[in-house]
Amino acid sequence: MTVLSGYCGSGTGNNPVALRELVPPGDPLGRQDLIFDPSFAFTALQYVRSANPALLKELADLPAAAHLLNHARQFDYEVPRDSAFSLVKSLLAPSADLQSQAEEIERSIAFFTGPLVDNPQWINDVLYYLPPGFHFHGSLFLTFGYDIGVALAPNASLNGANRHFDRNPRELLYYAIHELHHVGVNTYQPPPRIADIKTCADILRLVDYSTELEGLAVHAARPRRRAEQALLSDPDYVALESPEQMRILEQRYEEQYRYLKNRGEQPADAEAFAVIERMSSGDRLWYRVGAMMAERIEDKLGHEALVGLIAKPYPTLVQTYGKMRSAPGVKIRK
Repeated sequence: MTVLSGYCGSGTGNNPVALRELVPPGDPLGRQDLIFDPSFAFTALQYVRSANPALLKELADLPAAAHLLNHARQFDYEVPRDSAFSLVKSLLAPSADLQSQAEEIERSIAFFTGPLVDNPQWINDVLYYLPPGFHFHGSLFLTFGYDIGVALAPNASLNGANRHFDRNPRELLYYAIHELHHVGVNTYQPPPRIADIKTCADILRLVDYSTELEGLAVHAARPRRRAEQALLSDPDYVALESPEQMRILEQRYEEQYRYLKNRGEQPADAEAFAVIERMSSGDRLWYRVGAMMAERIEDKLGHEALVGLIAKPYPTLVQTYGKMRSAPGVKIRK
């Protein structure tokens, strides 16, 4: 691969590479300003193997560390948020799993610097579900120890040490579609800050935002997963393939949504914040029900109508689905 000049990491194979250098001349993807950067993962692997403390400082100075710190501050993650160095040190703190994570990250680096960039036409899967004319202006980082994958425009990242990728490294590609789609949505609709939530209405706005953000991202990766027979390798898609399970999940989503709506401007207490937990984990309601809403909107109103929701200054997926479902004469495929 062709690497970007000016990026110098700890050794061979960890250099960032620009998308424009990976496609033939004249390919529309060459106009995208997107960089694939595995340097954080590579340097983290070196640190785990050597325990050289100087590498922690090197990690903290990498663009990926700034990205993770910004994300942690935006979404109030329970990690050190005072500095990039403190965050990096916590991610690489000694633990019983650290050596096994090192083996996982090594396999992820091999995929990220090989198959993921050898044929980057999968980026078109992301762009297909973003408004026409959207352009990336950031990086996709391979990181170590932070979530499974996160995004905050203009950047996204994948945690190559996560065990989900150890079972099948190609999951990195599907999650790359997911996280890069988040970058697009973030660009048009900046995410709310968790620290700013004061009322139940604020939590409801977060649910609206996250249902659109996560639902569309799950939906965007679904065609490639289906084509490559990878739907059963992720629990979200297993659920989406079961009409009976999705009926149950939709009912649970509506119950949680009504609860917040009925409470309105009441202070956001522990019971209200618990809705976020139920939406984001366990049944993963805003992922799965959001993807179901996206699929049905695209099926009934068309692809342009679905993608057009993203360009609006505030999330409207949930409201659009509700209006469509209640419209006279409209039959929703179950």
